[in-house]
Amino acid sequence: AMARAAACALAAGCVAAAAPVAGDCSTAAASCAGPADDMGLLQTRQGASLHAVATEPTLSQPTGSVTEPLVHAVYTYGAPATHGEPFRNAASPDGCFPGLRSYTEDIKGAFGEIHQIDAAAMHNYYPHARTPSLVLRWDMDSLYSPCDAESDGHPEWPQRGASVFHEWRLHQEDDYRSRFDSLTIDGQPARDSEPFKTARFFAELAWKSYDSMENTKEVLRERMPGWTLVARADDRHDAGGDDDPVMIVQEEDTMDCALVFTGTNDISEFSTSTTQYGTGYCGFEQVHVGYRNELWTMSDDIFGFLRPTLEQCARVICVGHSLGGALCEIFAACANSGNFTDPDYQKLAWKRATPRRLSEANSTDYSFN
Repeated sequence: AMARAAACALAAGCVAAAAPVAGDCSTAAASCAGPADDMGLLQTRQGASLHAVATEPTLSQPTGSVTEPLVHAVYTYGAPATHGEPFRNAASPDGCFPGLRSYTEDIKGAFGEIHQIDAAAMHNYYPHARTPSLVLRWDMDSLYSPCDAESDGHPEWPQRGASVFHEWRLHQEDDYRSRFDSLTIDGQPARDSEPFKTARFFAELAWKSYDSMENTKEVLRERMPGWTLVARADDRHDAGGDDDPVMIVQEEDTMDCALVFTGTNDISEFSTSTTQYGTGYCGFEQVHVGYRNELWTMSDDIFGFLRPTLEQCARVICVGHSLGGALCEIFAACANSGNFTDPDYQKLAWKRATPRRLSEANSTDYSFN
């Protein structure tokens, strides 16, 4: 309970602007009474069991000024931040991860002075990775910041302020879908422009990760024709029933794959977000320890099973909502780091092979206990 109260206090408000503003956590702390899932972190799904085969590839260092990318883009939705300094993409000259980081914001008050933010996006004081950022607003223009040689995508967004408040009710699928569907930027429709079109498309996967394998297959056939669920592994690492699915979905023509991490789906997992001190991982320092531990456990338990599938993807795009988005940030930073001798890198990295179209996963293709 004390950890939860502390986390709520840390989640006090922010504005989507470049200049810092003074903070005030008193309102957020006062709003933290009630059942654990009032925080809105918990998502529900129907799960299954899993098994991993632990094998590690022989990795060689590429030549050139930047490392070869294993993760080609990152799309996150309401993700908490992850690292003491913004993660840079070592596989890109400008240090940016292609893709999009999005979070929701409502503007309230007679003069638009009140900002309500998806609370997960401001759940700690770390900055986000260097990636394009989108502040999704309702019934008004959204804010977009690209990431390139001249702009870092504002990894400090969202920021805190006296009239800025965390709002867990903005953390759900409908909040994101409706805003992507009606997206305007600078007065112009933007839903069908990149990177927003792809982010809107992959939002389906971000929330399907909470669902059962069979339901996910059905939705892919109906809403994402040409995309096939080719692998799924559930990391069952808590006696209380904390099953963390990771799935790989492939597009049949390009043979590109989406690697999808799941957000918080069990009460026992709250400590993953609320344990926030920095630690080392994959050659980096000051990585959020809760998210680091989650990814480290997954890479130890199930990436031996997932690696052969990833090796046969033309490109890999990481997708995640909430905690799943935070895992994507750390995963992409490590996979693209070029830290070839680091044990953490070796647990999750793969050696790219000739891409091929993969068959649909079934109940015999995955298991982990």
